[in-house]
Amino acid sequence: MPVPARSDEDDGALVARAREGDADAWAAIVDRHLPMVNAIASSYRLGSPDREDAVQTVWLTLNQHLPRLHSPHHLRHWLRRVTRSTCARQRRNGLDLHPVDPHALAARHPDGGSEDLDPEALYLRKEVHEALHRALGTLTDPADRRAALYYLGQAQPGETTPVERRRLKRRLHRILREDR
Repeated sequence: MPVPARSDEDDGALVARAREGDADAWAAIVDRHLPMVNAIASSYRLGSPDREDAVQTVWLTLNQHLPRLHSPHHLRHWLRRVTRSTCARQRRNGLDLHPVDPHALAARHPDGGSEDLDPEALYLRKEVHEALHRALGTLTDPADRRAALYYLGQAQPGETTPVERRRLKRRLHRILREDR
C-alpha cells in the first residue's frame, strides 16, 4: 500500500518513491512544484494553449527522466531549467506559426491563373508532381529526359517532333501505371 507523502519529505525521497511507481509521491511532486512551473510558464507570456502545452511537456519530460535524475534533491532547479527551455522553445515555435483560415488559402496555377484550392487539392497536386519526377528519374536516355522536361514545361524546346513527344508521353504514362 502506498505511503502518503508528508509535507516535510524532501524532493530526493519523493523522487525515490516515484521511481518505484508510487503515485502518491508523483502527485506530491506535482503539487509541490506546479505553482513554480506555472509561474515560469506565465512569465513567457505564451497564449493559454501554448502555456498549457509547455507545462505538460515539463511533466512529461520529468516522467521520462525520473529514473536517470543524477541529483534528485535538486529537483526544483532541474524543473526551473527544463521549464525555461521548454517555454523558450514553445515561444520560438509559435513565432513561425500564424493562424490561417483554410477557406482563404489560394494557390497559383502553373498557367499563371489564380484559383482557390483546398489543402487536399494542393496535396494531390504535389503527389502528382513527385510521381512525374520519379518517372523522369527512370529515363536513361538524355534526349528523352530533355523532351520530358520540355513536355512538363521545365526546359527549353529541343529537337523533338510531335511523334517523339507522344511516344514519350505514352512511356511516362506506362512508367507511372507500373509505379502504383
